[in-house]
Amino acid sequence: MGKYIVLTNKDTFQTILENEGLKPVETYHFYFFDKLKAKYTIAEVLDENMKIQLFEEYEGKEYVNHIGVKFFERFETLEAAREELDEIVKASGNSEDSIHSKLVKSDEVAV
Repeated sequence: MGKYIVLTNKDTFQTILENEGLKPVETYHFYFFDKLKAKYTIAEVLDENMKIQLFEEYEGKEYVNHIGVKFFERFETLEAAREELDEIVKASGNSEDSIHSKLVKSDEVAV
């Protein structure tokens, strides 16, 4: 199994990064047409049996899920996780829209 996972935070979808089984490594902000659409955090998995807590707000209701880390796509290296983020940006729209997409590394690691 890989050592790193990519976690997403959006306005209506929050991944709790404060977890003894995770070590956040890098955080990136994804902008589309200069509007912040998501924050991605690459985290190192410290505990293979941990669960990641997700909060979602949908149609006025709040949902909480606890998902085992084994269900997340894993990456062997930090560079492989970064390459996945680049693919997310490329897939954010058609080729004309891609000039309006950018991924910016944050100075702070989200926790």
